[in-house]
Parts: sequence; C-alpha cells; structure tokens
Amino acid sequence: MATPQQCPVPAGPHDGMDAPPPPREVTPPPQISENQSKEEQMKEPMQRMEPRRIINMSVNDHVQLNKAENAWKPSTNKPVWSSQLKKQEERDSEQTKDLLKKFRSILNKLTPEKFEKLMTQVKMLTIDTEERLKDVIDLTFEKAISEPAFSEIYAKMCSFLNGLKVQSKENPECQADFRKLLLNRCQKEFEKDKDINEEEKQRSVGNIKFVGELFKLQMIREVVMHDCIMKLLKNHDDQSLEVLCKLLSTIGKDLDVKKEKHRVDQCFQQMEKIVKERKTSSRIRFMMQDVLDLRTNNWVPRRVIQGPKTIDQIREQAKMEEQMEGPHHLRPRPSDIVKYPAAHSTTY
Repeated sequence: MATPQQCPVPAGPHDGMDAPPPPREVTPPPQISENQSKEEQMKEPMQRMEPRRIINMSVNDHVQLNKAENAWKPSTNKPVWSSQLKKQEERDSEQTKDLLKKFRSILNKLTPEKFEKLMTQVKMLTIDTEERLKDVIDLTFEKAISEPAFSEIYAKMCSFLNGLKVQSKENPECQADFRKLLLNRCQKEFEKDKDINEEEKQRSVGNIKFVGELFKLQMIREVVMHDCIMKLLKNHDDQSLEVLCKLLSTIGKDLDVKKEKHRVDQCFQQMEKIVKERKTSSRIRFMMQDVLDLRTNNWVPRRVIQGPKTIDQIREQAKMEEQMEGPHHLRPRPSDIVKYPAAHSTTY
C-alpha cells in the first residue's frame, strides 16, 4: 500500500494554528515636554480616549439585578407621632361626648327654680374648642324650637352664655363667638325653604318664638326684627303670616315704642288690608285679627299665656283650685253619685 505523500507547506509567519502570534507593538508613552502648558497636557489624554460605546437594549429585555442578603426594606410600622395623634383624637372625642352628655342633662333639668344652680354647673363645663361650642349651640337651639312654651328659659340660658369665645378652627388668629354662631343658626333656620308638612311648620313657629325671646334679652338688634317682619309680610303665604303673628305676639309690645312706632304702624296697616281682602284661610285671618286686637288693648292679652312655672307657683295654683272646689270632706264621694241609665244613642 502506497504511503501518502505529505504536501509541502510553505514556510512563513503564519504557518499553522500552533504558531505563536506575532508580538504586538508597544506604543511608547507620550513624552511631555517641559515647555507644554497645563491645558495642552490635559487635552492630550482626552484626545487619546476611545469613542463611547452605544449599547442598544430593547424594552422587553429582562434585566435581573443582583440581590443583597441584607437589603433595606421599608418599615411597616406606623410612625410614633401618628399613633400618638390618633390616641389624642380618641381622647378628645371621648371628652366631647362626655361634655355633651352633661350639657344635655342640664337642658332636661332646666326650670326657673333650678336656673342658678344649673348655670353654676354650666360654668364648670370645658367648652374650649369651636367644635364643642357649635355642638352646645345645636343642642340648645333644637331644644328651644321643639319646646316653644319653654323658649323663654332657654333664651335666658343663652344670655348667660353670651360672651363665651373660643379659638377659631379655620383662622387661629380669630375667635368663634357664642352669640354670632347662635344667631347664624337661627337665621339659617329662618331662611330655609319650608315644606308644607306639619313638622316644618312647628319648627318655624318655635324658631321665631325663640328669636323673639332673644330680642327681649337684647341679644338681637331691633333693626333685624323689623327686617324679619317685612320679609314675612312680603311672602304673603299662610305659613309666613302665622309666623308673623307669633312674632308680633312675642315682641310687639317692645317694638311699639315712639322711636320706631311708624314702622309698626305700617306693618299693622298691611295686616288690616290682608284681613279685609279675605284671600287667606279663615284660621290665619282670625289669628291676625287677634294680633290687631292685642295692640288695640295695649298689648294686654285676654288670657295669660302659660309658661314654665316654679314648684311654689304650682303649689299655690293647686291650693287656689282646692279652695274654689271646697274642702275634701264636703266633696261628693264616687259612691254617692246617682247613676242613671244611659240614654239610647243614635248613629247618623
């Protein structure tokens, strides 16, 4: 078998894979001349720097970051100041509830006989924020308009609280005044659109009665009351006229003075005209006629309007009624009363 002949390979610098690569030429470092300035020396390295490489990456490429074993994590616990603020708000809420509970109890016990004693308790209450002051006013206002017969005693309590001021929440540099907030509450109720239902009518009557009692205690200016009267006359509806009659019955005597007598005369002239035109219901006409007669009689009512009484007044009234009926031993007993058969009733 013939032996294959080896092909001759030409000799040269690249004579095979195992041949060592040629030696790289080493560029000698640049020689800095002593005569070169510092700026020229700084520019030469910048010129020899390689150009920047721009790497194009897609948005969809997934880049995985190295995770450290002790990496920082945000704390899940709430700051200490936030926890303290929440506790403070809870304490304030509990104190406000306790305050309103005590004040509501005082309102329920309020009578002419206990007035001075209960006002001493009101002085001890901590009404030091605008929110608490508004809550106290709301309780007093709702109590006064829901019980018009006792609006005089509630107005007297408001006169006692007149002058109470606390720091305003919206503007810390100003103060929230009890009188101003109370009158704003009354005005809001007065200007509210009324429905025809009976509940809203009772609220309107109770509000105007309370406003009249506040005026008598000089907590409302006279010009405000005249404006209310003119507005009620202009409305000319049954509900407004009914409220007008209640207001004039309460403060007519205080308004009918020489200084503003002409304004009262104008009001009563319009009332007489409304009665004569007979465009309102008969109930309202009779009510307005009663007010006209009241002024004619120098504001002396034909029957005394019963208001809150003291225990002594109640006992005195009971004693007078007992004297009028006679002694107990002369009263007929139930067994002495002769019973007659009931007559036949006819149903129609």
